[in-house]
Amino acid sequence: MSLNTVNSENILIPSQTHKEKPRIPDDEESGPDVVSALIGEYGRWQLLMTFLLSLFSFPCTFHIFLPTFTARATQFWCQPPDNLSSVPLERWINYSQPEDGCSVRVIPPNVTADSIINYTAIALDSFQKCQNWGYDRSEVGDTIISEWNLVCEKASLTNLAEVVFLIGIGVGGVVGGWISDRFGRKRILMAMSVAQSALAILSLLVSSYMQYVVVRLVMGLVSVSVVYAAFVLSVELVGGKWVTIAGVCNFFPLPLAYVIVSLLSLIMPNWRDLQLALSIPGCLLIFLWFVLPESPRWLLSMGRTQEAKAILEKAATFNRRELPADIDKLLLVYKTDTKSEDPSVCMLLRGYLLKRTVCLFITWFAMTIAYYGLLLNIGNFNLGNLHLTSIILAVVEIPAIGFSIPILLKAGRRLPIFTSMVVCGLACVCSESLAIAYANEWAMIACLMVGKFAIGATNMMLPIFTAELYPTMVRNLGVGISQISSGLGLICIPYLWKLTALNDHLPMITIALMSVAGGTTVLLLPDTTNTQPKKGAENITPTINGTYTTTDDRGR
Repeated sequence: MSLNTVNSENILIPSQTHKEKPRIPDDEESGPDVVSALIGEYGRWQLLMTFLLSLFSFPCTFHIFLPTFTARATQFWCQPPDNLSSVPLERWINYSQPEDGCSVRVIPPNVTADSIINYTAIALDSFQKCQNWGYDRSEVGDTIISEWNLVCEKASLTNLAEVVFLIGIGVGGVVGGWISDRFGRKRILMAMSVAQSALAILSLLVSSYMQYVVVRLVMGLVSVSVVYAAFVLSVELVGGKWVTIAGVCNFFPLPLAYVIVSLLSLIMPNWRDLQLALSIPGCLLIFLWFVLPESPRWLLSMGRTQEAKAILEKAATFNRRELPADIDKLLLVYKTDTKSEDPSVCMLLRGYLLKRTVCLFITWFAMTIAYYGLLLNIGNFNLGNLHLTSIILAVVEIPAIGFSIPILLKAGRRLPIFTSMVVCGLACVCSESLAIAYANEWAMIACLMVGKFAIGATNMMLPIFTAELYPTMVRNLGVGISQISSGLGLICIPYLWKLTALNDHLPMITIALMSVAGGTTVLLLPDTTNTQPKKGAENITPTINGTYTTTDDRGR
């Protein structure tokens, strides 16, 4: 296409370009994809790299799911004095703690163990504050609650560590996304992975609860950066329909990680032992620095053509493809001489991106409430064995991930996400209805399985949809900023079951309503499949110095 064919309103006079506002990244179109043209949309190289990148989801998921067991609330009681230690526990509790384990009856000096056992002990009506507690360890061992006595007036602190962890996720999504778009996917991925491993080990050495809270805060900051840097890098290494497949497969480790945590918790019931066992895999991933590449598409969008060329040459050799002799000229076409603007949050709040950002903000908040409301509150359902219930609800997510791939390829994005979120909402309503009518725990588990299956599919599809709605220049930032709303939703999760003070069924009804509302909001977004290229596949964009380049935001 010659410059004469460019509309006059698109031409900038070089002397005036410094007065122009920073350019909003163009909405990307289907067009020539130089990366896929050179190394193929998917091959052995992409298979290996996307598999290795999916491994980063394991340690992140471990740290998110750990509190299900390490902060599990169990029955507690005020410990008897040494001279009454032979009294059976049930008899001791009935005699000394008629209200709760926070206060204990004042024991007269002449009361003996035998008198309590024989129901002949004097029972005074005066009580005192308990100072030493015992905990039920039949289901889980030592937890952060039992180690730091987070009961009674300190019970509200139980959720503090998770609230700050989830705040860290919200902030880290934006900060990590900006750094990744500014300095590269690989750098942020590996740097945050190292930090994550160091923090996991550091959490074993803390001696106070407040130290543990600080470590969890920073852990949240780095964990979300690892997850989404790995995800974005995965989808940028492939092309065509494989973007969808690679994106979904990047989340296959999630349910496997839930199962691993549940099984290891059976073997290692004490929280420090479990934390240590689940920290080791993250340390091993650091060695992937020497294997993983930077995103060639990101390098091209940054104008770093030679670095992209070196990666593409290795990938083509691994995929057994021959590169054209004029590869330098081919890549030069896609080189931007001068970047018009560094990635910034302001880009997401202007033009066509504003509507997408707002709608995704609402949808991510609703999806987070539904997904993590079911996942992290398994213990609140009182459905019998915690480990068995956790494994059942984790395993059901595996077919949900596989089911997402053909659905995304055939039915687009909006309708499947809308349908899955509505189905989740209906399943939650059915679960509560059965609880009222029959009080059958297996019927409730069946409904929860349907809801978990549906929202699990949403959790796979929504990140892909989000990544496709943003141009490469701000893609990781766009995916990251969605974590602000996700973080807000996560902050609400620890307090969701506090709504039972108003009504026993209010938490599940809230999850149902949020899921339906989020699914409805998705319908306001454009679908990202089957988009046809406009006339003139090349998108001639004026740069800040008045020159022109035929590149779109994916380096095409």
